[in-house]
Amino acid sequence: MSLEPGTLYVVGTPIGNLNDWSPRAQAVLQEVDLVLAEDTRVTGLLCHNAGIEVHLLSLHAHNTEQRIPTVLTKLRAGQSIALVSDRGMPTISDPGQELVEAVWQEELQVSVIPGPSAAVTAFSASGFPSPYVFWGFLPRAGSARKEVLAKAALWPYVGIFYESPHHLQKTARDLAQSLGDREVLLAREMTKMHEEFWRGSLAQLCQKVQNQRGEYVVVVGPAKKMPGSIEVDWNQLVSRVGQMVSEGMHPNDAIRQVAKSHHVSRRDLYQRIHVD
Repeated sequence: MSLEPGTLYVVGTPIGNLNDWSPRAQAVLQEVDLVLAEDTRVTGLLCHNAGIEVHLLSLHAHNTEQRIPTVLTKLRAGQSIALVSDRGMPTISDPGQELVEAVWQEELQVSVIPGPSAAVTAFSASGFPSPYVFWGFLPRAGSARKEVLAKAALWPYVGIFYESPHHLQKTARDLAQSLGDREVLLAREMTKMHEEFWRGSLAQLCQKVQNQRGEYVVVVGPAKKMPGSIEVDWNQLVSRVGQMVSEGMHPNDAIRQVAKSHHVSRRDLYQRIHVD
């Protein structure tokens, strides 16, 4: 196939089943001048098994900033470069977003060769309605984790989380405490021989969790009542704004963020804060 020089190709790879790897994606990796890989050993083995010869360079969470200038220089010189992650679509929860942004800032070209995504695959199996928000991996602990859980609690629709086996039980408890006992879909080993989908409540999930291999996708269903069907808990929102301000956020920014997250009028929230 004919590739455009000076273009970054964002290429999807299988999340499990190798038959899901598109011929177009394989052809691009065969033809590009360089493949940026999250783990060169994983991508090298994947390409070797498919008979694809590639020139690999690592790009992961710890070297992205150092790699970007080199990649931009190569693109400006007319090279075609592919970006992949260990599995699935790059930049969704894996490294690469900063590179794609840098390529756009340099007014260079980006092209996407789509492939499987664990988040979208799990959502398709859930039966839950749109919209959804993808949260990725929760921060492990501390104020950063509390901040994300607080934001997720204000989102009444579907939320998608990634988690590892050793942290799943803690995450299930934290989600249940923050979001309430919502319906949830748990997905594991998707597209593989031991693929598992389980649906129940967050309370049941807290009891079900066992240490198994493979990463999980947790799809939390919408709140039982949507905005507009229940009265807004203004005291909760005012308290949340106060917490965010105490953590260093400007009051207007905190009001704007909480109002947007909870689908309420920013002016109404502002007035209630000043009344309090």
